[in-house]
Amino acid sequence: MSREIDRRVDIGHVHLKVSDLDRAVAFYQGVLGFVVTQRFGDSAAFLSAGGYHHHIGLNTWDSLGGRAPAPGTTGLYHFAIRYPDRATLGEALRRLDASNVTLDGASDHGVSEALYLRDPDGNGLELYWDRPRDQWPRAADGSLRMVTERLDLAALRAEAAERAAAPLPAASAASAEATGLQPMSPQPMSDDARGRLRDLRTRLLQLHKVLIDDARAAYELDRGRVGSPGNLLQLVINDPWFAWLHALSELVVRIDQTLDEPSSTDAEAAALLDQVGRLLTASEDGEGFARRYYEALQRQPAVVLAHADVRRALKGMKSAN
Repeated sequence: MSREIDRRVDIGHVHLKVSDLDRAVAFYQGVLGFVVTQRFGDSAAFLSAGGYHHHIGLNTWDSLGGRAPAPGTTGLYHFAIRYPDRATLGEALRRLDASNVTLDGASDHGVSEALYLRDPDGNGLELYWDRPRDQWPRAADGSLRMVTERLDLAALRAEAAERAAAPLPAASAASAEATGLQPMSPQPMSDDARGRLRDLRTRLLQLHKVLIDDARAAYELDRGRVGSPGNLLQLVINDPWFAWLHALSELVVRIDQTLDEPSSTDAEAAALLDQVGRLLTASEDGEGFARRYYEALQRQPAVVLAHADVRRALKGMKSAN
């Protein structure tokens, strides 16, 4: 018999793939007012409210310059940000007004009042506040009876204006100043970390080469001789047979971008190590890269040697941190 989940469990942070980190941070920090708790150059940022480590994560690891999912595809419908009371939700609406952000909708659900909109990457957001539980509408049998009715935006704005006009108690003002979270200063990447990252890049390129050689051999057994290096390059770029290797080549590109950027940090290098470690985790029961990588390791000793070489570099970099 299945048991009900522990009632203390709740939804934690949301992590979004974005195409332009500066634009996304400008929205979540500049428009909605979240505080940046940590940022890793142009690749990732973490934001929160009230001193929490992060409520929202943003990254461009797999989505730099990308497009929003097309209509009719699966994925995130929206995520919700809950405000503590009606006046605070009204203040969020006033911030959206000031930034000329257009709402997709606004509804009174009986249990809550909600604003619906999209961020610059097309991700759906719901900004809402919950009415007290004893005010939730219920059917005769005690079950919830949620509704979707028009939300009075003018009244919501007016409640925020009334809150803003009221003086803040001295104790609350002092507490807000005392608990304000300042952005954390990232540490610049050390010369030693840059050298180790370059070494890791070299080993990854060797692994990529032997994986291409292995994939080419399997391709030629199935479909015939590849021919010239130029033909092979076109296949690696365009043929679905080689598409699983793109994840590794794109990771090498991210390392190159990090090494080329003078303002890169040790935290960014650490994030890249984690990405390499996660990617190079083979799985017999997995899908995509994990499954194909497992098959290559079983088939080709050169892949095993290159894999071990990368793992030694990873271990050395992590022990140096």
